Amino acid sequence: MIILIVLIILLMTRVGYWSLWKGADLKAQAESQWVKDTEVSAKRGSIMDRNQQILAQSAAADTVVLLPEKIEKAQNAGEVADQLSQILGLDREEVYQKAANTEKKEIWLKRQISMEQSEQIEALDLDGVAFRDDVKRFYPNKDFAAQVIGYTTLDGEGQTGIERRYNTTLSGRAGRQVAETAKDGSGVPNGQEMMIQPQDGLNVVLTIDEITQSFLETACKKLYETQSPESVQGLVMDVTNGEVLAMANIPEFDLNSPPRDDAEALSALSANVITATAYEPGNIFGIFTAAAALDSGTLGGEYACTGSHIVDGEVITCSNAHGSQDMANTVLNHCSIGAAMQAGAMGRDVFYQYLKGFGFGTKTGIDFSTDTAGDLTEKRYAREEDVAVMGTGTDLKISQMQLAGAAGSIINGGTLYTPKMVLGLSDADGNMVESYEPEAKGQSVTAETAAQIKAVMESRAQTDGVAVAGYSTGAMCGYAHQYKDGAVVQGRVVSTYIAYAPADDPKYMVMITATGMPATETVETACAPYVQETLEGALKNGNIMPSENMQEQEKVTVPNVVGMELQEARDALANAGLQSSYDGNGVVTSQVPAADETAYKNSTVTLSMETKAMQQEGAEMVTVPDFTGMDMAAARDTAVSSGLVFIARGNGVAQGQSPAAGTQVSKGSNIVVDFRLQIASAE
Repeated sequence: MIILIVLIILLMTRVGYWSLWKGADLKAQAESQWVKDTEVSAKRGSIMDRNQQILAQSAAADTVVLLPEKIEKAQNAGEVADQLSQILGLDREEVYQKAANTEKKEIWLKRQISMEQSEQIEALDLDGVAFRDDVKRFYPNKDFAAQVIGYTTLDGEGQTGIERRYNTTLSGRAGRQVAETAKDGSGVPNGQEMMIQPQDGLNVVLTIDEITQSFLETACKKLYETQSPESVQGLVMDVTNGEVLAMANIPEFDLNSPPRDDAEALSALSANVITATAYEPGNIFGIFTAAAALDSGTLGGEYACTGSHIVDGEVITCSNAHGSQDMANTVLNHCSIGAAMQAGAMGRDVFYQYLKGFGFGTKTGIDFSTDTAGDLTEKRYAREEDVAVMGTGTDLKISQMQLAGAAGSIINGGTLYTPKMVLGLSDADGNMVESYEPEAKGQSVTAETAAQIKAVMESRAQTDGVAVAGYSTGAMCGYAHQYKDGAVVQGRVVSTYIAYAPADDPKYMVMITATGMPATETVETACAPYVQETLEGALKNGNIMPSENMQEQEKVTVPNVVGMELQEARDALANAGLQSSYDGNGVVTSQVPAADETAYKNSTVTLSMETKAMQQEGAEMVTVPDFTGMDMAAARDTAVSSGLVFIARGNGVAQGQSPAAGTQVSKGSNIVVDFRLQIASAE
């Protein structure tokens, strides 16, 4: 009897233990076997251009799943492995092992299969093989704006570009489906089911214009194919508000099939160099140094370039000995000595104030996944010689995006804008639910300073022959050393050209940079034609009215200044309403355009001087060839083979040049060749 009572007590204790202490866990385990809780994916929003043309969207796709318990009942694991491995291109043994694994209720075999594969599998009607709804990211234009749009994982998580920056917005919020199931994972007739609807993601509407982007990519690809640099980047910006209308990185890749198996290649291809990479800007930076010197009131009258300049023991060299120059000519000649003197005259505090005003040394604030601040020496550590060197665009690093923003601030009259890539967000019906307004960050220089610098930029465009019919234009350009692993790449440079229009009421700015160009190639011949081509397309696509003063722009007769002393020649040209660019001192030996030709008022006459003032000691001298009668291609090849920097004006056949044929100049000097179209005389 006692034994029976003890057994009853033990039994009751055991029952109490399982029901009171383990009951909840056992219930949860039981429910997990007959209740299926499935996440219901939200539809990822699309990425669109400013006109809501789709650049990236999500499309329905099937995922193949195996139900091993059903396969075991049907005894068809072999058939499943044979058929699916062939259709899906999978290893037969691997498929068989999954099909026979009854420890799992459901196994995902392959995700996001094609429609053709779905139809083939469905036609087989295999027991234990099912489909699950899935979503695949699709890019209708393949490699179009690849580094801007970015790509996602197979699970739809943004990895780069806009896909990454706006991942949460695009993703939406997933829902859930809870339903009763049988032991084999199939549904239960009349079983209970609960659904929490997903919240689809919003669409991201970019500032990018699909047509303008096409113009830019076409031009950049032409440059990449014809000049063979390592890479080309380009952008088109609306300087009135900081909106980026186009942004390109060449080479590109197909967003529908990124090289996921090669992490290094994928990282290199998907990087948006314009926003992510800092580089040494080189002599294009001189225009910002000049603007800062002018704006701060520290600008001197003339700057004597002897080819080298010493600041507190630091030797700064220039590509040429330019002689005595005013501010405009230090910019037009890319004179490092003039830029160093201008920076030095400002002093550390003022120079750094303008660096900050132009946006250098801080992130631009662009609404994108990458935004580098660049690299500047901290002001407290900057010595006198550091300031002078930085004024030349050396020993500091900036991004192309910072460069574009700073240039845009001068072009628009002095306002630095935060660059914009996104206009706002829209819903599935195309209604804008959120809009992002332009943001002015501050004033880089005064409107008066900007106007004087833009006059130099207009002269640059005229000298380089960068023009769009019916529009006044301005330009700036330069080149820098190319670095790899911290060392200068010999014989290769980074070339940049920027142009804008209309010059009298600026709207669009185009910038193209080519990395790895031959050092003998000038920025004008490398990038300028492609910038011009893009600018023309952007103006027409934007329905920008032609410049009001183009038809009325006054022309003047070029005076003969050959034989005059430099100052006398400059005065004569100024009295005629013309600017001057010169390469030395003493007496003028030749001029372009030639005497008695007509030129637009305020355009530049290039003077070749008798004395190439204070040539760099030990500089290699070359004899200037005679270009008369050559076409542009032949003239360019002749100049490059002679070690000269080729600058072309006009089109047609060479009919003038500066310096004159036979002149001795240092290797690397500029040669300006004037081209004219030949008109056949009537018979």
